[in-house]
Amino acid sequence: MALVTHLIDTQGIVTLTLNDPDNLNAMSDEMAQEFSAAISSLRSNKGVRVVILTGSGKAFSAGGHLKMLDGKRALNGEQNRLSMKVFYDSFLCILELEVPLIAALNGAAIGAGLCLACACDVRIASEDARLGFTFLKLGLHPGMGATFLVPRIVGRSVATELLLTSRVISSNEALQVGLVSKVCPRGTVMQEAQRVAEEILACGPEASAQLLETMRGDLSLLPLALEREALCQSINYSGSEFAEGLAAIKEKRSPKFLKA
Repeated sequence: MALVTHLIDTQGIVTLTLNDPDNLNAMSDEMAQEFSAAISSLRSNKGVRVVILTGSGKAFSAGGHLKMLDGKRALNGEQNRLSMKVFYDSFLCILELEVPLIAALNGAAIGAGLCLACACDVRIASEDARLGFTFLKLGLHPGMGATFLVPRIVGRSVATELLLTSRVISSNEALQVGLVSKVCPRGTVMQEAQRVAEEILACGPEASAQLLETMRGDLSLLPLALEREALCQSINYSGSEFAEGLAAIKEKRSPKFLKA
């Protein structure tokens, strides 16, 4: 089964889907490779005009795959630093697409999954979606561009609070703080994303492309943020906090971190 699928309609609207519903579309190394390949294919397709990113099943993405994260404990710091940079780039290469990107959050968007949505230009959420940057609950520094992308969307103060607390919020609260731009009734998020995509297509394509470049701003500092995130995570993977955070998830309990 393909872990990432993409379909393009006659208008040039692409539906790009994270497709591992049994694992809540958790992001694995295998999914990263398929995602990067899909983006490469779309980048070379001149017919692509808008991309809608979504997840199959009941979730958008639960974040990093637990099996992959567990395997990080067996690697040394440098191996983890390098592998995380590759992992980040495999998903954030979506920013290389010079077309509007719409994240259709059909369900839970957690951790790295929510960060991927934050790389998109527009985020639309289902009313029952839950969103959270839960890295610190795992004893892990935020990654996938969280420290760069999230403050640009909601501002430094709100971003810091969401990242520091690892709080999972409702789609309505996400709307209030500006993390998403629309909240839709359950089961209609793809229809709304399609409607927004068609509204975009009704506008001047050259001006739209210019606006995207303006709104995305200077991305030259993103690699520096990713380097910092990869370094911090490479330290965390061998530490006791990450071991406790991972155990807590497996045992479906709250983590019990020792005071520093």
